[in-house]
Amino acid sequence: MRLPPPLPRKPRRPLCCSRAVPCSSSAAPDPHHHATPPPAAADTSLLRRDLALLLSRPSIDADLCRETLARLSPRLLDRLLLDLRPAIKPRPALRFFSFASGHCGFCFTPRSYSILVHALLRSNLAAPARLLLIRLISGGAGGSLPLLLDDPSRRFPEIVRSLADTVSADEPPSGALDTLVHVCCTQFRSDGPKLAVAAFQILVERGFCPSLKTCNLLLSSLSKVNDCKHAHMVFDRMRQFVVPDAYSYTPVIDVFCKNHEVAEAITLFSEMESSGIRPTVVTYNVLIDGLCKKRMLDEAFRFKEKMVRSSVKPSVVTFNVLINGLVKCNRFGDVESVLKEMDEMGILPNEFIYNTLIDGHCRMGQSSEALKLRNEMVAKGMEPNSVTYNALVKGLCMSGKMELAEYLLDEMLSNGMEINVGLFNSIIFWLVTKALRFDSALRLFREMLLRNLRPNDSLMTSVIKGLCENGKHRQAIDIWFKMLEKGFGVNTITSNALIHGLCESRNMKEAVRLLRTMLEKGLALDRVTYNTLISGCCKEGKMDEGFKLRDDMVKRGFKPDIITYNTLIHGLCNLGRMEETITLLHDLKNEGLVPDLFTFSTIIDGYCKAKEVHKAKIYLKEMASWGLEPNSVIYNSLIGGYCRDGKISEAYNLLDEMKSKGIAATSVTYCTLMHGMCDVGRVEEAKNLIVKMREDGLELNVVSYTILIDGYCKIGQMDEANKVLEEMHASGLAPNKVTYTVLMRGYCKMENYDAAAKLLDEMLDNGIVPDVVTYNTLMSGFCNEGRMEEAFKISDHMTQENMVLDEVSYTTLVHGITSVGCQNEAASISDGSIIKQGIGP
Repeated sequence: MRLPPPLPRKPRRPLCCSRAVPCSSSAAPDPHHHATPPPAAADTSLLRRDLALLLSRPSIDADLCRETLARLSPRLLDRLLLDLRPAIKPRPALRFFSFASGHCGFCFTPRSYSILVHALLRSNLAAPARLLLIRLISGGAGGSLPLLLDDPSRRFPEIVRSLADTVSADEPPSGALDTLVHVCCTQFRSDGPKLAVAAFQILVERGFCPSLKTCNLLLSSLSKVNDCKHAHMVFDRMRQFVVPDAYSYTPVIDVFCKNHEVAEAITLFSEMESSGIRPTVVTYNVLIDGLCKKRMLDEAFRFKEKMVRSSVKPSVVTFNVLINGLVKCNRFGDVESVLKEMDEMGILPNEFIYNTLIDGHCRMGQSSEALKLRNEMVAKGMEPNSVTYNALVKGLCMSGKMELAEYLLDEMLSNGMEINVGLFNSIIFWLVTKALRFDSALRLFREMLLRNLRPNDSLMTSVIKGLCENGKHRQAIDIWFKMLEKGFGVNTITSNALIHGLCESRNMKEAVRLLRTMLEKGLALDRVTYNTLISGCCKEGKMDEGFKLRDDMVKRGFKPDIITYNTLIHGLCNLGRMEETITLLHDLKNEGLVPDLFTFSTIIDGYCKAKEVHKAKIYLKEMASWGLEPNSVIYNSLIGGYCRDGKISEAYNLLDEMKSKGIAATSVTYCTLMHGMCDVGRVEEAKNLIVKMREDGLELNVVSYTILIDGYCKIGQMDEANKVLEEMHASGLAPNKVTYTVLMRGYCKMENYDAAAKLLDEMLDNGIVPDVVTYNTLMSGFCNEGRMEEAFKISDHMTQENMVLDEVSYTTLVHGITSVGCQNEAASISDGSIIKQGIGP
């Protein structure tokens, strides 16, 4: 329509934004703001004329826009827009709304925006209309539009009501309403279906209903998110306005099946047929799938037969669903007939069917059958995918065919396939605990980290423990730190395993560094962490550091337990610091802890090693007062104590006492007693103990034979020593480093140095590496004989083997050179070489 020329304007006010509605996104008007009084009739006429110009001109008149907005309130604008609706041109209107809200801070009502949406859709401008709705619905999100609302929490319902209330009588009502529901379903992933349902309910309450196509989209969206309740409600309400079709029934049947309400799905299917609506192949498929998942396979097959009778051809999906159902019910015998029917219908099995069969065979432990199917796939030109390989590798792991599983996993890696984290965990665990192939395990471990897959806690602990037990502490430390670098938490048990491994290898420096890192990173510590570190310090004889750690654990809220005290007591006893041990025992009791068998066993052993058996027996009595009975370990300590004092009879009596109390003597018991007898020259009596050992069901070991050999060597009976050696060989036992060393010492004592030298050669031939004690034994013999050339050959050999000569080595050489009258050479060794080695004279 043509507009009359504009009337003369009044003098302009200062160009400024309207103060009518200061608002922000989702904000209500300022309660303290006084609304602009409604303009007079003449002013309204001028406003309508100016607004009509703004809504129809191809470009925005900024001055006119500001002046017009200064005289407008949002509510008045609503009325004027409704009056001017036929004259609104959508693109100029869009520019007007954008300028007013963006540059002048004007806050439109949902009704004004709804009129704009309708105008856009009338001109087939669907994309801008959709974008506008998205920004309106977004609320406080980035890119949303500010709205004048009485209640900001009711933003979405107000938008829907306004859109419904501004439907023009001369336009189809479903256009904007369809767009609204479609936008909700497709643009808002998490809340989309929920918003669409809310919009649907409001529209139906106002007598509107989206089109059948839009209702079907809504039902499909609800089915995808498994919202059975609302899908059923929408289906019932829409039928008051539109006649549902197959695409309406199918998603509702699907969502019933997903929620295991198969009876309701069948009822709806029957209703669909009775209404004259023919089910599609998808309808049948979702119902058959629901029946299979409920393990109602016979009913599923009846519906398959029904679809064939109804001239609905089953698809490959139909057969995949049926085969999947049969496999999960372990009805492999029926699968062949289904495959035969597929072949008769000209339907070829696809990757999904093969993957289903492969997975089924793998779960049944039939990995060989699964591999045959994989080969069949390849022969038919199908490429096995990650699903195929994951099923195969999992099945092979279950069947214990780990080598083949690892081979297929490598194939997956080379093909860049997605791999389930569980497969990595299973194969790495096998590599670490069974195959002991740590390089392969670490390669897969690093691959996991590259893929941002976190190994589970059990695997992490197993890998760390395995590496440490096999001397690969550096690799264990590296993967621990790599886990932290990736942002993957390392639990306390794993960290404790690493600290334990480091302490066992006497690498306290790294263990303490690990503790500091744990504290810096805020990783959880526990009492085990501290006990492990304290144990490491005690094993190295660093008792001061051990006590400092004890004090630190107390500061951090961990109360020392019996293990803490026993560890410290054990460390003190090993150093012979018995007075401090007893003080610590009193501390233990004062803390309310009860000493256990290990506590007393350690103290008794400490006193016995210090040749104070009488004090050991005091604690034997105290132990009894705590209701504790001595075991073989305690008796062995006492026997060892008496033997050190040369009191063999008392030691022997303890053996009888053990037996009378029903405590079985161990190999250690007999070896300790034999060693004591040999030390005092009672070798034959020691040998007689072998009979008693065998009567007690104990077999002689390398230690027991070596003790006897040493005994005979000490009394110069080398022939008897060799007889014991032969008996040892006949028992299938090989002599060890100590056996050879005591024999060499025996021969040297008998001045048979050549025989001793032959033993050294025999050791090396048998792959037994001599230590510094072995070499010193032979070197001492040569020096005593004055055969310095041979002695120096031994020292040279030690150097070539990267073995550090100790103080005994140098003292022996100096003594030998001095004995043959070479004082200058002796002084050279004493003043030079020894100092270089850091050994004092």
